[in-house]
Amino acid sequence: MCVMSLFPVAQAYHGSPDGTKRDVASPGANHSYSIIVNTTLRAAVIGYGRFGRFWAEWIAGEFTVQVASRRTLAGLPAGIRQVTLEEAATADLVFLTVPISAVRDTLQRLAPYLGPRTTVVDTCSVKVYPVTEMERILPADAGIIACHPMFGPDSALTRTDLLPVIIWPVRDRHQRYHGLREVFGRLRMRIVEMTPEEHDREAAFTQGITHLIGRLLAEMELQPSEIATLGYRRLLQVMEQTCNDPVQLFQDLQRYNGHTREMRRQFAQALERTARLLSDETLD
Repeated sequence: MCVMSLFPVAQAYHGSPDGTKRDVASPGANHSYSIIVNTTLRAAVIGYGRFGRFWAEWIAGEFTVQVASRRTLAGLPAGIRQVTLEEAATADLVFLTVPISAVRDTLQRLAPYLGPRTTVVDTCSVKVYPVTEMERILPADAGIIACHPMFGPDSALTRTDLLPVIIWPVRDRHQRYHGLREVFGRLRMRIVEMTPEEHDREAAFTQGITHLIGRLLAEMELQPSEIATLGYRRLLQVMEQTCNDPVQLFQDLQRYNGHTREMRRQFAQALERTARLLSDETLD
């Protein structure tokens, strides 16, 4: 099988010059490209939990996909093969789909076996922490791309718009960045380039607060109702979607994003101010 891919003729792309985010509908028009026909690249997915399984199947049409897991996997989809961590480390692209709290240990086990032209792509819901760990632990010749698919197994099946994905070329040693953007485009993703720091700042007040509210609603044990308003039904959807993810994801989102503590502080202050609106003095 062959894939038609666009790769830059000259130097690799390193994001917008001012370091800010921007939506990218297609590869940058200011760069020259040539059409190169490559045999299918080999992509390894490290970690085969709920998201890892989804991701392996999602990209299987674009790569020869291998998966590495500490447990023996049964019933793998056609075209996806389990391999050892050592073999997975030599793939052209290695996608980390492990929990955020497991990134450091995974990188330490992976680093000694990385191939000479391997690029590691994390898919964590926070960015500064995994990028810092990849730069610290991985060999200097390893490529590094930061990536956060802003969707998962549930939302990918129900959304009709382009699926947003955050991506940033941290260390594009082997010029995989443009090719990966093309793959994401074919997989109906809307690419947003954003630095890890900017991602975490915004994600704390978008994804972070959504998961916080979802868990709070679950603690209240809210139930469907025959007289539910549209707004209430949407709250139940937030609760169900966020709590369908492992609680470890919620904990890691709050612990490993340096901006979520400030988000929770502002949330608590807003809750207190709102509660004061209902004090006896205010109601009198």
